Amino acid sequence: MHQFRGMALIAIGLLAVAVLAAVGSLVARKPIETGQEAPLDKALRCALDGTRINPLYEVDAYLDDNKVLRFCSIDSAERWLRANDKDKVRYFTVADEVTGERFDASLAHFVASEVVTVPEVGNRIHAFLSRKDATRHMEQYHGRFVDNPFGGAFVVPKSARLDKLRVAAASAPDALPIELALFRPIFKENRLDVTMVPVSGTSGMEKLLLEDAVDALLCDLPFAVLLTQRVPSSRIVKNVLRANPFRALFAVVASRNSAARDLSDLAGKRVAIPSGLNAEFYLDYFLRAAGEPLDKVTRQEVPDMATAWEMVSGGKVTAAVLRTPYTEMAGKGDMRVLADDRNFPWMSVLVVKDAAHPGTRDITKRFLFSLEQAGLALNLKPDEFRSVLTQKGGIPPAGQGWFPMPIFEGSNAPSPDETVAIIEWLREKRLLGTLPAYEQVVDTGFLPDPDSVGLAFCCR
Repeated sequence: MHQFRGMALIAIGLLAVAVLAAVGSLVARKPIETGQEAPLDKALRCALDGTRINPLYEVDAYLDDNKVLRFCSIDSAERWLRANDKDKVRYFTVADEVTGERFDASLAHFVASEVVTVPEVGNRIHAFLSRKDATRHMEQYHGRFVDNPFGGAFVVPKSARLDKLRVAAASAPDALPIELALFRPIFKENRLDVTMVPVSGTSGMEKLLLEDAVDALLCDLPFAVLLTQRVPSSRIVKNVLRANPFRALFAVVASRNSAARDLSDLAGKRVAIPSGLNAEFYLDYFLRAAGEPLDKVTRQEVPDMATAWEMVSGGKVTAAVLRTPYTEMAGKGDMRVLADDRNFPWMSVLVVKDAAHPGTRDITKRFLFSLEQAGLALNLKPDEFRSVLTQKGGIPPAGQGWFPMPIFEGSNAPSPDETVAIIEWLREKRLLGTLPAYEQVVDTGFLPDPDSVGLAFCCR
């Protein structure tokens, strides 16, 4: 009897599952039959005509009411745009047909060719992130370059006009949050039109600020502290990339053919030092921490880090002061690290001019919020954004295949204790006169609440 009852319960259960499946099938089918989209299928259907979307050809329109419309092709998105109010759209994103990477459509290279991507709509317009990939497709499939189908001078909605900001930064891993916020339109989501001004080291950065050629810049802490005193309206507002016990920012590295085992072996030896304040500060600090006199080494100033790397890796000098990404490359190449900053409290930072001015305060807050979102995306999805590191991270070819993704600091700024040694060194070098108050160097008032920062829409 018990066995029969068990069999009956199983049969009833199977019947219930079958009924639920049938009902579910009818429910899922009904919206399509009536011309409506099923909720679970919404992201897979074109907003123009309901065509199923292949993610490789998807175009997304981000509207000023925080809605997102998805289209199956560039042609469909363009037709929708022609028939609707352009003031509704903040920006478009497209996918690179080679990598599948999604990015701001204003950065794309568009090609019209004989290849049809979506047969239902006959789309022949293709988007590529790399001009090289676009050219290869064009040559292979009888194509031609075309203008951005969504307009080269896209008009932002009046309700979401973008505030302009110019940021100076060297090509380095530190700049990835800025690069990502441009690549994926995080800045635009926060109503900012940010322009990156490339620089080489600290050369010319002070002049750019003084002449109002840029509004902000990314640099290492020693130079940033000095900058806040030479350009009194500027302040350090955020940490970007910090050394940690596993990865250094700065290091003194010996050449492979050198017999040097530590800093005491550099007496009278040539050490390549990249031009600028930061490398000089670090070398002095490393020598003092090791109890070595500052004048024991022969310092050979070179134009930049790339030159210092070339000289030390080629054995032209005994050692060199290097910075990421060259510090990681030295370790990978089994070069001897004589000293590094893994246990020192310094980092690269963001300096903003006139940050506290009433007219720019809100812009500065939105700028830092954007960078927090970008840093969060990089920390949470490092593999997804490796292409940004490869293309924009300043990684030499020899390091691109293996270079580890950096880990970016959250909502934080240098503490008073972290600036003391730098200020003392600057005064010793007679680069500072009076002792500046902490508030004259760092302004923490623009840092967003970490709990309020989530992934930007375009990174989810």
